[in-house]
Amino acid sequence: MQPTITDRIEKKIALKAPRQRVWEAITNENEFAKWFGVEFIEGKFALHQRAKLRATNKGYEHVQLYVTVERIEAPAVFAWRWIPGAEQPEGEATTLVEFRLEETGDGGTLLTVTESGFDRLSLAYRAKALQDNTRGWDAQAKSIQKYLETA
Repeated sequence: MQPTITDRIEKKIALKAPRQRVWEAITNENEFAKWFGVEFIEGKFALHQRAKLRATNKGYEHVQLYVTVERIEAPAVFAWRWIPGAEQPEGEATTLVEFRLEETGDGGTLLTVTESGFDRLSLAYRAKALQDNTRGWDAQAKSIQKYLETA
């Protein structure tokens, strides 16, 4: 029996796009906004800078996100911290979202998205945030695939 992992979410997404193209889709604010379903209200993706985003997906327009970029290693690693989940309670701990890009032999890219640090969240919020974001990253994996196939 496999142990249940309660500290991280990891998604591997095979994309039919070159690594540089995928890099632009995840680090360029205009492109990111389109596939992730957000708009930038304040700030941008810049190292150690905080950006305020608002969800644009139907039913989630009330959700505001704050992301602080922790790492930019073009075109291989992009990472930020945020309070996970749709509720984003004030004073809650942050998790680390990391995008890793690897070239594949067929000219595509393997994108690995890892969100870790759920064990830093309060017990009252941890299970819900993990569940919300597991579903969320499943949806975002499909969204970036569709975006790169049609862009």
